[in-house]
Amino acid sequence: MFKDTVFISNLAATAITGKDAWNRPTPQPIGITVSLATDFHNASVTDNLKYSLNYAVISRNISEYMKQNEHHNFKSLANIGESISDLLYKTNAKHDNFQAKVSIKSTKSEIRANSVEYVLSRDKTGAKLIDTPDEYIVHGLRLLTIIGVFTFERLQRQIVDVDLCIKLKPEANLTIHKIIDDVVLYVESSNFKTVETLVMKIGQLILQNHGGDVMIETVDAKVTKPNAITFTDGVGVTSKMNEISFKDVKEKIDMSALSNASTLNSNEFNLPTSVEDSNFNKDSEHVAYIAFGSNEGEQVENINRAVELLESAKIKVLATSSLYISKPMYVKDQADFYNGVFKVSFSNLSPHDLLKTLKQIEYQEMNRVKEFTNGPRSIDLDILLYDDVVINSNDLNIPHISMLERSFVMQPLCELVVPDQLHPVSAEPLHNHLRELLKSKPNDQIQESADLLQIVPIPRIPDSSNPLKFDQVDHTSSTLIMGILNVTPDSFSDGGKNFGNPIETICSNALQLIESGATIIDIGGVSTRPGSVEPTEEEELERLIPVVEAIRSSSNELLSNCIISIDTYRSGVAEKCLLAGADIINDVSMGLYDDKKMFEIVSKYGCPYIMNHTRGTPQTMSKLTNYQSNTNEDIIEYATDPRREYSESNDSAVQNLTHGISRELALQMLKAFDHGVKKWQIILDPGIGFAKTLSQNLTIIRHASFFKKYGVLVNERDENNHVKHSYVSFNGISSLLGPSRKKFLGTICNEPVASDRLVSTAASIMACIEQNTDIVRVHDVAEMKKVCLTGDAIYKGKY
Repeated sequence: MFKDTVFISNLAATAITGKDAWNRPTPQPIGITVSLATDFHNASVTDNLKYSLNYAVISRNISEYMKQNEHHNFKSLANIGESISDLLYKTNAKHDNFQAKVSIKSTKSEIRANSVEYVLSRDKTGAKLIDTPDEYIVHGLRLLTIIGVFTFERLQRQIVDVDLCIKLKPEANLTIHKIIDDVVLYVESSNFKTVETLVMKIGQLILQNHGGDVMIETVDAKVTKPNAITFTDGVGVTSKMNEISFKDVKEKIDMSALSNASTLNSNEFNLPTSVEDSNFNKDSEHVAYIAFGSNEGEQVENINRAVELLESAKIKVLATSSLYISKPMYVKDQADFYNGVFKVSFSNLSPHDLLKTLKQIEYQEMNRVKEFTNGPRSIDLDILLYDDVVINSNDLNIPHISMLERSFVMQPLCELVVPDQLHPVSAEPLHNHLRELLKSKPNDQIQESADLLQIVPIPRIPDSSNPLKFDQVDHTSSTLIMGILNVTPDSFSDGGKNFGNPIETICSNALQLIESGATIIDIGGVSTRPGSVEPTEEEELERLIPVVEAIRSSSNELLSNCIISIDTYRSGVAEKCLLAGADIINDVSMGLYDDKKMFEIVSKYGCPYIMNHTRGTPQTMSKLTNYQSNTNEDIIEYATDPRREYSESNDSAVQNLTHGISRELALQMLKAFDHGVKKWQIILDPGIGFAKTLSQNLTIIRHASFFKKYGVLVNERDENNHVKHSYVSFNGISSLLGPSRKKFLGTICNEPVASDRLVSTAASIMACIEQNTDIVRVHDVAEMKKVCLTGDAIYKGKY
């Protein structure tokens, strides 16, 4: 037995303890009391604190933990107590000779009681102590009831104060607010002659209605009449009860006949509206998030049409999520849906005005036919969030009432909101709700699968045949290969291989890439190796257009139907190649060399756009390899993963590089959005070899998965100091890496000839696969196809 105690009394903190007496999961002040039974004899004798438990350190650890989790919904006082107990043993592992008793007290979560408290004791393994059960304690539950034997006592209600101590069985799972509700309803709806009967009935009620001896070991009830005897603080009785106490009581307490207007069924509870249309400020700028879905007709075309109609209604689309394919929910016998979320702004619409506009777009403008609820539809537009308001009416609920159970809503929504943005009702970060949703097993009675496939639409190719579909949550999709077909005289690896050759020979080489396993052919008419000199735009077009047209007109369907990517940074070249039959624009400059026009072309044609990070020009990039940490207070960086909490590398050089690359890509992406480019068009490439040193290239490959986790909030201030908040997240974006035959591999392996770098390229591609890269750009397609098959088998279980 321990003879000493180290204690911390009533440490103040804030936590979401679950739904309170008003059915709201809001932050509450709590007090944390910790009592650590230990033996500090050595500390006493030596006067050395290392032999004891340091209450200052423990207090700090608890305070920091609660601060970090102040927006986490613990759901109960018990869960907070368990978490603190775990923290005590985790942070004091070297002092394993103690037992922890933890009390969590809430003074504001119950409107009728002074406080509600949960007390638990745990040993060093986290196990409950057999002889010390957990207990709920309710202090000062103040009630009004008729009680007494004299006539004057039965003329009006009087105050009684009830204190409860409920000792729990090991597997008990009680909702203390429900117990309090029942006690309040019963006592205030009944009348008693004696306090003894009242205290006994309270014990009977709790044991009868809340699990009996399966859940509850004992109920200690104390009833005080504060005004019964003059010149006292109160008189009353206490009783300790269990199931045996009522073995001779045959009549159960019937709660069905009791009613109390102040007690509501939680299933029927409707939160109040926080804003009314009648006094809504239409002149202010408002922001809303709108979920969209389509499973009829040309789905991507329907979604793009909805964007146009929103804009024509003066609802500006500020940002889009990635685009996802999901299985139908609630009614399973229908086609798959294309889903995503828009972030929009406007200044002349109340919530109901916005709803009316969306319904007009659905039914009048886009001819949606609703045959039955949750059935097929050409377009569906639902308001998820509108500023931070809460609305509950017959025709509109904000936040959307079902959003938290739909992965096809929460995944795209969380791409558009910062990680600490709270759900207006649950007061828990939306990103936390997504993680909990992804952990849960879907109900296969209402949805075949909750898994999502991100798709990069290709306008020329039917969506059913489009191979650019990726699992961006669990990363189980096969790695795709982009085969390189340069028609330049001076590319670093294969310059001259196709330059000047007959079109038939070039097409034959392209077909060989496809037959060897390439999904995409990347045709380049300009060398971007460091130090290269660019040709004129006319010369670049003379190299590219004949090849694109020859591939598209080939009699070989495998070749004529292949996906063509154009490696160019010129908007004029991009447009002419798209008109000739190209599908993708691969811009090594991420728009820097021709940003306004390039982004306009990409938006106009709706094509996939590979945004490759670089700095400077091919002549200057090798000198621009110094990456610094962010010093701009108006740029706030995040790293998030939809599935789990993400911990970044502690290496500052790694952070400076990965954040620097991501930050510069993100700022270009925001420019692209301003010119109408959709997020679902973008494929990110961190730019191996472009303004990177050897060690930086290796770092990119080693941390390539980070480029799916980065997010940034950019605050832009105008001349009036008004702030525009723009958030972009790389969650849900496809990634491409191109280490093939690059110089850094030759330096590592002493291979000065680029074509000799086959094995080193294979090793780097395998590392890219391990880091969840979706597409790899390579020269040696046949050999790298084997690498991808092997890597997908090892890291994704696909074989």
